[in-house]
Parts: sequence; C-alpha cells; structure tokens
Amino acid sequence: MATATEHITLTAPDISCGHCVMTVQNTLRDLGVEDVSASAETKRIDVTFDPARVSLDRIEAALDDAGYPVQG
Repeated sequence: MATATEHITLTAPDISCGHCVMTVQNTLRDLGVEDVSASAETKRIDVTFDPARVSLDRIEAALDDAGYPVQG
C-alpha cells in the first residue's frame, strides 16, 4: 500500500547561488524527503515528502539550521 505524499513550495530568500541550492537539496535529502528542487533565481524550494517519515516542521527546522530560513 502506497503512502500519501505531500508537495509543498517554500520560499527561502537567502538562497543566492548554486552552492546554496546544493546545500538545501542535500540537507533535505538527508532528512529523507522523496524529491527536492531549489532555485536561486526564484528563491523557492519544491519538496515532495511523506509526512509519516518527516514533518514539515522538521523540514523547516533543518533549513533554518543550514542557514536558509523559510519565509512566510
């Protein structure tokens, strides 16, 4: 039985370069999200995750710890 996934788009104004994008993506992959993409141009992070494995609060906390706090 497949688990339900959620898709969210977050805004992180401090994403400014390719290194930032890689850091954000690696941080969230290490948490166990199913898919993540980030953009320095739009300052957005698209995340697909299983809320049974990782919570949105944990995702936001990990981004904050990595230096990319979520806005809004």
